[in-house]
Amino acid sequence: MEMFLDILGVVIGLVLIIKGADTMVEGSSGLARKFRISEAVIGLTVVAFGTSLPEFVVSFFSALKGSGDMSVGNIMGSNIFNSLVILGASAFVSTIPVRRRALKIDIPLSFVAAAICCLLCFDTYIWHKSENMLTRYDALIFCACFALFMYYNYRLAMRDKEGMRVEEVKDSTWLILFKIVSGIGLLVVGGRVLINSASDIAVEFGISEAVIGLTILAGGTSAPELATSVVAALKGRHDMAVGNVVGSNVFNVFFVLGTAGLIRPMQVDGIMPLDIAMFLGGPLLLFAFALAFRRISRWMGVIMVLAYLAYLTCLIRMATA
Repeated sequence: MEMFLDILGVVIGLVLIIKGADTMVEGSSGLARKFRISEAVIGLTVVAFGTSLPEFVVSFFSALKGSGDMSVGNIMGSNIFNSLVILGASAFVSTIPVRRRALKIDIPLSFVAAAICCLLCFDTYIWHKSENMLTRYDALIFCACFALFMYYNYRLAMRDKEGMRVEEVKDSTWLILFKIVSGIGLLVVGGRVLINSASDIAVEFGISEAVIGLTILAGGTSAPELATSVVAALKGRHDMAVGNVVGSNVFNVFFVLGTAGLIRPMQVDGIMPLDIAMFLGGPLLLFAFALAFRRISRWMGVIMVLAYLAYLTCLIRMATA
């Protein structure tokens, strides 16, 4: 009976997530047009923040419990999932053109965030220390980087506003804000239900916290980004689809881990070199495709998804060995 309820929870969580994604994309697009803000900036900020809330909830409570492996593993797994599966799936439904600014700044920024995370969190691999620790000093660096990221987006919004014409939007400002807030609410509730149900199923098989964070929790908390980017791609909002993924990756590292680390320093022991390689390799593969072709097409999306499935297969084999 408990297993049936967990499966039902997964289904309900997915339904709420998909509906929330559709509502938030519609509201965010209206907000961009009404206030002459580019959809790339909206994707990097409003949409990215909303879809990163499930990661924040998981990492927040993991930090309170002292579960560093689950907190950091959730963020790393979510970013790997974002870079490979979400953009891969989005490209499969609609070829995604990559604009010059995304190629020069946004996508490289996703890699920079991952690189800073590795430098600060994995002391045994990088600095040959006795343990991996996310300290409060590390968290302060993350928060400072997040402040710079938000300032960068503020400058983008002000610059874009000067060259954009005002579009007539039927919905009132309050209705647009209601759509965004209600969409975020559905995403958070759906993500929470999905995470709890999926985690209960995983724990029954005796899987470690790090693997749960890298797989079940990462997939569950990234479901809002997946639904949002795919819906955005279907609606032709390609800038929002890319901005959502890149923005979520940056939010996850700088805001979520920064906040979690300030709450409580965390020891991180269960992350393997393969996880770090995929964490850095996801945005690098995305950048390579974007640099070479100026777009992410269907065959590239298939390669990205297959790369993630190969990684997932390795994780499962190591967990069950």
